[in-house]
Amino acid sequence: MSRVVVQPPDAELLADGARLGGWWHETDEKGRIICDLCPRACSLKPDDRGFCFVRQNRDGQMVLTTYGRSTGFSIDPIEKKPLNHFYPGTSILSFGTAGCNLGCKFCQNWESSKSREVARLSEVATPETIAEAARQLGCHSVAYTYNDPVIFAEYAIDTAKACRAVGVKSVAVTAGYITPTAREVFFGQMDAANVDLKAFTERFYHKLSYAHLQPVLDTLTWLKRETDVWFEITNLVIPDENDSAEELNNMCDWVIEAVGDEVPLHFSAFHPDFRMRDKPRTPIETLLAAREVALSRGVKFAYVGNVDDEKNQSTYCPHCGGLVIERNWYELGTYDLRGDRCGHCDGRIAGRFQEAPGTWGHKRQPVRISQFARPQQPPRGADDKENDMATETQSENTDHAGSVPHSPQLSQQQEAAIHRAACEVVVAGVRGVKPALSDPKLAGCATETVMGAFVTLKRKGRLRACCGMLGRPVPVVEAVEHAAMRTATEDTRFPTISPTELEHLHVDVTLLFGFQPIQAKGADRAKEVEVGRHGLQIQRGGAAGLLLPSVATEYGWDAETFLEHVCRKARLPSEAWRADDAQLLRFEGHMIPNDFDPVALGGETGEKPPMFKDAELKQLLDHCRNNVIALARGATPNYYLPGCPDRTVEVAALTVRIFKDQEPLRLSRMSLRPGVPLQATLLNLAEAAAEAVKRQALSKEAIDRLQVGLTVLCDPAMHGTVALPDVASVDTQRRAILVIDQSKSAWAFDASKSAEELLDQASQDAQIGSPDTASVFSLAALSTEAAVNLSNVPRPRADVKVRPAAVAGTFYPADAAELSKMVDDMLGNGDVEPHPWPAAMVPHAGLIYSGRLAAATLKRIEIPETVILIGPKHSRTGVDWAVTPHERWSLPGCDVQVDIGLAQALADGIPDLELDAAAHQQEHCLEVQLPFLARLAPQTRVVGIVVAPCEFEGCQRFATGLAEVLRGMKKKPLLIASTDMNHFANDEQTRNLDQLALESIETLDPAAVFETVVTRHNISMCGVRPTVIVMETLRQLDLLKQCEHVGYATSADVSGDKNRVVGYAGMLFG
Repeated sequence: MSRVVVQPPDAELLADGARLGGWWHETDEKGRIICDLCPRACSLKPDDRGFCFVRQNRDGQMVLTTYGRSTGFSIDPIEKKPLNHFYPGTSILSFGTAGCNLGCKFCQNWESSKSREVARLSEVATPETIAEAARQLGCHSVAYTYNDPVIFAEYAIDTAKACRAVGVKSVAVTAGYITPTAREVFFGQMDAANVDLKAFTERFYHKLSYAHLQPVLDTLTWLKRETDVWFEITNLVIPDENDSAEELNNMCDWVIEAVGDEVPLHFSAFHPDFRMRDKPRTPIETLLAAREVALSRGVKFAYVGNVDDEKNQSTYCPHCGGLVIERNWYELGTYDLRGDRCGHCDGRIAGRFQEAPGTWGHKRQPVRISQFARPQQPPRGADDKENDMATETQSENTDHAGSVPHSPQLSQQQEAAIHRAACEVVVAGVRGVKPALSDPKLAGCATETVMGAFVTLKRKGRLRACCGMLGRPVPVVEAVEHAAMRTATEDTRFPTISPTELEHLHVDVTLLFGFQPIQAKGADRAKEVEVGRHGLQIQRGGAAGLLLPSVATEYGWDAETFLEHVCRKARLPSEAWRADDAQLLRFEGHMIPNDFDPVALGGETGEKPPMFKDAELKQLLDHCRNNVIALARGATPNYYLPGCPDRTVEVAALTVRIFKDQEPLRLSRMSLRPGVPLQATLLNLAEAAAEAVKRQALSKEAIDRLQVGLTVLCDPAMHGTVALPDVASVDTQRRAILVIDQSKSAWAFDASKSAEELLDQASQDAQIGSPDTASVFSLAALSTEAAVNLSNVPRPRADVKVRPAAVAGTFYPADAAELSKMVDDMLGNGDVEPHPWPAAMVPHAGLIYSGRLAAATLKRIEIPETVILIGPKHSRTGVDWAVTPHERWSLPGCDVQVDIGLAQALADGIPDLELDAAAHQQEHCLEVQLPFLARLAPQTRVVGIVVAPCEFEGCQRFATGLAEVLRGMKKKPLLIASTDMNHFANDEQTRNLDQLALESIETLDPAAVFETVVTRHNISMCGVRPTVIVMETLRQLDLLKQCEHVGYATSADVSGDKNRVVGYAGMLFG
């Protein structure tokens, strides 16, 4: 009889820390076992790993290889899981491991879930250590999250038992993909769960997650009917994949029927990641529509997530409608519950509540778990190597004033010792070794006290990395070590630093002191800032930002400009420094600048050892080729190559030669930070290559003759811009050259060429339009090809004749009669006499928000036979500057014709403008204008243009081409700039910022508009570039003589929510 194992054996850990696992059974084939933990039922021969990677057949037994190994710990608000009805406001200690049992192409945690580098990514922690850490840190709960805890069930169960013993709750954040055999034991130790119901179609689960829907529905039903686990459901809404009204209705109906109307339902926004970077972000309007569907079907508690929307993230009593829990992201405001009773009507609110909410707020606090381990009982199987690298520094709530009022008095020798120490720590961080200072006493100043430190790295004057620590008095040596290590490893704005860069870097060490709150109010605050002496820190709500004293001097700013830029650093409106609720601190810094200390480099070569030996690269190549052939034949590929290093790399690429006389098929994936998991990415590329091969309908013999090349790029180094490159030191025998210009990129590797030649080739392949802003990198190259180059440049599609309605049902009604009624209502009864204005600026939000103002603007215009609509490109799909190639726009109840001849003339006459359907496929900014144009001028033909961000010179270049085309037209078209005003500040701030923008527009100076909105005040006016283009075009045609302000509004005028608004304005130009 075959052996069947259900409960994990109660046995000691194995020598490497792994644990014998449960939920498996033997087969008739000797040594082969079947995993019974999740519905995949992976069949594993000895040494095989399952789809999840972390469960392995060792000597005929199932083993969990990641037991006791986490990819990191942090304290989060419970609302981040998201759980809104499980002890609101409390803190939760969160952790996960490597691996996952789903294959979601949209995975948001793919660096860990798809990684095979368990040892590199992991911290070691026993269940008892985790429970003790949660207890000591005051965490109400522990979350098993980031990847799916089902795959590390033994570790999660043991940890949950240890937590229960010390009074800490356990929360599973899971996709619910688990077998009936395993779920009783797993969820038996959980107090709560958030279950990710990814969609409500089998097509979605099969196509995008490599899984099935029904097991998830079974888990949800079982949780409700058979357990007392509190659970909530999350649905990640992905444009065009699971956001249809039909699917949302069906899902909500099932939720009501299967688990009841009191299970909270969270609709979360998708952002492009992993293998779905071509999809746009989820519009907030889509989330709001999904929430409305849920509420209309009877769900009592529906929320939106991953967006800033206080109103729709808050909890309302289903009995009386009163606000009972107010949420601003993860921060609680009004709390009107008494236990689980509404403070307004005493109605019961479903969930788990204490008498008072927690007070954790929005903070995220990384935790070094090793400090909670018991010394006398080190983790079994743990690495003895100490992890001495901090992951993040939090600014503590310290009264800065007077803590360290003066700079330490340092001699030149002590400054040199501090600078060398910073360089030594940076070298250690970049090389991945423990730092060892040559002079730990820093020439006698190591114990001097400062309020923190920052270490700044630059190359040829361009910032390379800058991080620091601050918030409490610390010894100089601690501040410098901490700041230098963070700078070397944690500045995620840039790629990781290559050892090849170190000798070319300039290092500034800034010691902080003299923190003082700025007590003045409003504009008077600028008087308390002395440029060249003071640095600034601002905090408002959950946003914070800091700029060092040297920044203002370097850029030549005055005090007000410095204050505006520290607001921008915090992602606050540029005028936020004037607000009474903004906390402003000024501080001083003692800066020690110098080139990188050559002694700290230790004479070692800059190049890292190759990631692979030649034999390993050949083995990986054969693996990829075999997978392409297997997939092309319809066979099962090998998901993982044992014994071959699996690392995180920056670029993985395959070249596939199908026919000798044709260009090879080139496929790649790139991410400079955090990188891509190599083997998972190569499998994805093999799948794409096989699909291309299948389309050729080749014979079996031809498939067998396929030639495959493999290239891996890693260890990125920065080398300036295409306009000012610094590539003289690049060794092309070992390194490739990469250029990136917004959404376009290209790289080239050829040992026979110079770095300058490779740069020229990559720049041409990437079709660089802005050399001043296009970045240049080199990367270590491992390739089976003598020379290889690859570009990622959107290819325009001009073969689509009809542009279907993309946002009907979200931005305006999908029903033709309902849309017609709305348009009639907004246009009114013709009480305004139209005039022949040459141009206008019109808002483009959902019609319920901005439609009345758009209608009021457009009905004042005598609309000619042709209109050119110009709007901002809101997605990364398609080319950067795109004109519609369609013959007509399709709307509910009518069509709008396109002047395709004018579209072609514009594409011919404006540099870099191309006919492209892809860029217009999901764009709303033009489509929402069409219902009004169709009603006001049914015979008008409309040409649509979307433009991606560019500098003012790009707007000028575009306008010059447009003006030249218009000069040749006897009848000039109407130009419409489609734009909303500032986004997502509160109502007062939005009105103030929009006033600045509108005043600049009224000057009739396009350059002043760009300077005001983009450069000086960072006003998030999405269509500022279309507006500048239209104004500059009129100026060049001598038609910009006046403007008329039609009206202004914000979304608060409709929604009533003044905390987070969008501004709208209508203008006429002539």
